Amino acid sequence: MKRMSSICPAIGRDQSPADTLATLVLAAKEDGEFRRRVQFLLRLPAVQRESLVHTGLHEMEVRGEPASVRAAFAVLATEEGAAIALRALEST
Repeated sequence: MKRMSSICPAIGRDQSPADTLATLVLAAKEDGEFRRRVQFLLRLPAVQRESLVHTGLHEMEVRGEPASVRAAFAVLATEEGAAIALRALEST
């Protein structure tokens, strides 16, 4: 998995988790491959999505991703967070 900061250099820099999540969604809207990967994750059944998000969070921590990036990504493990992010990705 790529570092989030390599996908979008501004991500996580002096941003709140909410702003970081918004940046993540915008980056996914602009990059077709990244968008497909995020949509795949968000469409998984809750148990599988939660497991992958928690694995991703561990990998992010090991790689030294900013806390705001990890906090934003953690929101995707929740039903509400995944639904909101998916709606945002699918809107034009």
